Amino acid sequence: MAEENSFVYGIIHIGSSSLSMRIVEYKDADTIRVIEEVRKETTFGEEVFINKKLSFTSIRRLCDMLNGLKQLLRDYCVTDYKVYATAILREAENRRPVLDLIHVNTGFHVDVVDMPQEIYYKHYLLQYLIQKSRNGKRYDYGDNLLFVDITSGCVGLTAWENGSLRYQHNVHIGTLRLLETFKQNQRDSLDFPQAMAEYIHAIMSPLWGAIKRYHPNSIILSGREARIIASLMKLSMDAENKAEVKADAFKKLYMEAGSLSASRTRQKYYVSEQWAMTVLPTIHIYKEILDNVPVEHILMFGTTFVEAVTMFYGAEKVKEPFILYMQTQNIELTRSIAAAYYYEPLHTKALELYSHVIIAGLKKKSGLTKRDEFLLRMAIILYQIGKYVNLLDSQAHAWNLIRGTDIFGISDKEKDIVASVVYYDHKGNPSDDDTPFRILSDTAKMTALKLISIFRMVRAMDISRKQKLKDITARATGDILIIEYDSRENTALETWMFDKNKEFFENVYGLEVKLERR
Repeated sequence: MAEENSFVYGIIHIGSSSLSMRIVEYKDADTIRVIEEVRKETTFGEEVFINKKLSFTSIRRLCDMLNGLKQLLRDYCVTDYKVYATAILREAENRRPVLDLIHVNTGFHVDVVDMPQEIYYKHYLLQYLIQKSRNGKRYDYGDNLLFVDITSGCVGLTAWENGSLRYQHNVHIGTLRLLETFKQNQRDSLDFPQAMAEYIHAIMSPLWGAIKRYHPNSIILSGREARIIASLMKLSMDAENKAEVKADAFKKLYMEAGSLSASRTRQKYYVSEQWAMTVLPTIHIYKEILDNVPVEHILMFGTTFVEAVTMFYGAEKVKEPFILYMQTQNIELTRSIAAAYYYEPLHTKALELYSHVIIAGLKKKSGLTKRDEFLLRMAIILYQIGKYVNLLDSQAHAWNLIRGTDIFGISDKEKDIVASVVYYDHKGNPSDDDTPFRILSDTAKMTALKLISIFRMVRAMDISRKQKLKDITARATGDILIIEYDSRENTALETWMFDKNKEFFENVYGLEVKLERR
């Protein structure tokens, strides 16, 4: 029976190498009681990486396994649950039929998590644990941290400088993806370890200059792969599923296992075949990182996706303060991305303030969520980056840059909304004739229209880049939105441009809007 002010839910993860479920009772971030935990190793991921699809035999087996988990949810009377899939369905060419068959045969709706979001969920939990350790003053690993998360499909690199999120990049060379880059006879060759090391270096070497600028004091290695390597090194994880490792100890493991085949690794360390296959690419990825980013501390966290998303799901439900903290960090990271291209800080912050005031003034009339406002802030920060490429058609350049960038903390679908808002920042009517609007779902299109209409008004309100409008207020009275401001300067340009751009807002919201000086 759940305690007062707590709730019970289940999280299922369809991963590349396992199917897992957690049923928990969540009260707050520090009070999560695991009621039931199930994990079954699978070979679905290997099949997808080799054949680019999941066979019907495997789909049937997966559905049978999911129905077993569904019965377990019923046994515990759990009605609040979520099913996630990561690389296995992200990579499958027959993803849509697989999702439909899962729904038809199990009733489950599966949320396919894109790569940046997968890394973000795990990073959220890791950052929470680090902050908790600092608050308890148990550890001091410095303010400059590099988080490294390896999955079957990618490597996520996230840098913090002076306690702020500054850099995030995802590389498509996860453990399974690396292995499937080479043919079986090549993987059996004595030359394979060196060839793979050189391949990893060729892909990752362009990153080191950027990462070194943040002078990491510590590297945080996380995920299933970190847990496997820690096991081979006979490291004991503490209560937070964490262990510190010395660079010399890792070098020793590299010398012992860095050239072993999967079969020899299995025999030497008495691990499963799946673990053995993971060892070689993981060791060489870690070696590449540690050779190029010298640090004082190396920590290993055995944090898994299902653990991370379990915490994040509960945190969102109860609106944990740490969610807001991480969103603030995501905004700061977005500023860093913009600053690498073209960015006007004072102008941008004025637009962020104006949009916040307008959305608050609309109240329930906007139909926008806090998450939608968060996406609008990202669009405001990024809308000028296309000028870095060319002032001519800068909106189209910005759209391409945004869609080609991993933006931490938002999904690919949300990123498309941000890119669409930027594309229509001051001209053109969003239409299915245009790719930036056509690729959005119907729900996303409506969100984009609302955000574009607000964006155009606030852009006009600081068109001079002089932040003339002060003490902005907004209130909806009947069918009119009144925006008032103070100013000691001539605001003719701002009011003229506002009148030019307000029609789009009026058509979207069905409200008349007035900009008035007090």
